[in-house]
Amino acid sequence: MGKEIIFKLLNLLPPDPGTSPNPTERPIVRCELFQEYLSHPPKYEALSYTWGSTIQDCPVQIHFIPFVSGTPNTRLVANTKTVYVTKHLHAALLELQQPTVPRLVWIDQLCINQADPQERNEQVSIMADIYRKAERTVVWLGETTMLEDDRRAIVQATERMNFRPVEREWSEARDQDILKDLIGFKAEGESRELGQRRRQVLADALNRPWFTRAWVFQEVVVAKSGIVLYGSLEMDMDIFVNLLDGVCNLDLQEVGAARSMMRPSKGYRPMFAIREARFESRNGLSSAYKGRFLSTVWQAMGNVDATNPRDKVYAFLAFSDLEAGSEISPSYELPVRSVYADATLKSMRSLRSLDALQLALKGDSSTDLPSWVPDFSRPLPSLPFMTHNVGSSNFCASRKIPCPNPTGPGLDKHTLAVHGRIISTVSSICPISFPTFEPSQTLHESLKLEDIAPWVISHPKSPHDHNTILRTLLAEGAAADDTSDNKNWDSTEGLKVYQNGSTLLEAYRAGHVPAPNRSSDSPTARALKVQYRYYSWMKKVSEIVVRKRMFVTNDGDLGLAYEGIREGDKIGVLLGSRTPTVLRKAEGGPWRFVAQCYLDGWMRGEVHEGRDWTEERAESFVLV
Repeated sequence: MGKEIIFKLLNLLPPDPGTSPNPTERPIVRCELFQEYLSHPPKYEALSYTWGSTIQDCPVQIHFIPFVSGTPNTRLVANTKTVYVTKHLHAALLELQQPTVPRLVWIDQLCINQADPQERNEQVSIMADIYRKAERTVVWLGETTMLEDDRRAIVQATERMNFRPVEREWSEARDQDILKDLIGFKAEGESRELGQRRRQVLADALNRPWFTRAWVFQEVVVAKSGIVLYGSLEMDMDIFVNLLDGVCNLDLQEVGAARSMMRPSKGYRPMFAIREARFESRNGLSSAYKGRFLSTVWQAMGNVDATNPRDKVYAFLAFSDLEAGSEISPSYELPVRSVYADATLKSMRSLRSLDALQLALKGDSSTDLPSWVPDFSRPLPSLPFMTHNVGSSNFCASRKIPCPNPTGPGLDKHTLAVHGRIISTVSSICPISFPTFEPSQTLHESLKLEDIAPWVISHPKSPHDHNTILRTLLAEGAAADDTSDNKNWDSTEGLKVYQNGSTLLEAYRAGHVPAPNRSSDSPTARALKVQYRYYSWMKKVSEIVVRKRMFVTNDGDLGLAYEGIREGDKIGVLLGSRTPTVLRKAEGGPWRFVAQCYLDGWMRGEVHEGRDWTEERAESFVLV
């Protein structure tokens, strides 16, 4: 038998009846701290919260009991001492405190000795199990000035709705009507003012730092169940997230992205990522694809914060799908550079895939990381050529041949050995750029096909037409949420929809396009509905072009890659990579990773006479 894992639990005691509250002083919270075996703990709750300010000046009196599961531990001594916690945690403790009976909880700030590196490393490695074994997770968003009337209205609205937490689609027509009443959707006068106030209450909730804390993903996704405490508002966690989702959708429908008070919220994107991850976890979908760890880290990059940059990796170990021998063990003593490189290498070795290179794009940021190592602490400057699930892509440029061991003799842990073949060179780069993506733009404004086409067609070796250019600009829908959406990409149909874009928009604005959940007997209306759906899909996936440039190779291939590419960069097919890779080599120097790219005609392992490659002819490249 292996060694029993021990963790600490906090018994939060009721307020001391012998003391009267002093409005000028922060009340002392009393509790007991003891140890338990993680394999068979008593029933407890786990708190998910943010530390808030790092100033710890609120008193908590802790009586430490030297027992493990009721058995005396002779190495430990009973003692009572007063520790100081952050104001945000102190407020949570007061909210959790029950009037007459104790409450058993796990709270990282009190149950882990933050000053002991060894204990911290050990406890961080089992945090997923701590939240998984808790009876429920309690999310503390903090105090609020919400009016009681608004709290009551929100609770009553959710009680009337038919939420289905384990399903993505909950918004039946009746539910939509209830939400519209709650937020004053397209109302006038006093009803609109009331609705706007409630909408602001929920927007304020989305702006709480909790939504952007790295550890939140793990804490709530693995939880059996959970509740949200937002001031005096208490609500089931899944219902609360679905409520925010529904209000966000209606807000966007009514006022658009530019005027929405929900979309700019810090928690807007994390909320959807949390909901998606929790849905997959509860329905057993997360184990259906490889690359879950990388996928989760990617969703978090740029959307969540961590005081310690190492936590941009460690906070997601609950989602690790790395094979035995490639596990990542927390070590806060290691340099960030080593933590990120180690996570990347182990992912590549475990999955036998170079998918992690999709996340290694660093843009303009200065960093001491190797070129092939993702900077997990920053958002990607441009979308990768894959869906939100790293392991699910329709592309297979390397013909599904796995990558050999990315480490080798004589290589240190900051150097990557890859194998493949150089197939071409970047010859010319299009001067037209795509600096941003605006949801309010039309497809013509987003893609600039009319401006790009003359440049492409004028290239001496370019045999490309408008269909090929549009297919390359959209990378065949690589940015779709689901790979099933882009399996049947038809560039001819896409070009037709693109050219009819103005007509489709006019028909939609005039109300001639039926809503997605409405059927129509009119053949014209049905055709408009199908075409407008295709147009909307193309508009959504057109975000792939942001901060990318089209290029032509010296063989006349048309491609799309991050705007940092240069003329003379090499295009290679690397074993284990789903897309071709842009590499750069200084004269007499080592190879460096630049970006992954879309290269028309090379995305599915097509054979090219005179330029073909085979696994046997693969060359070795050492990347630094």
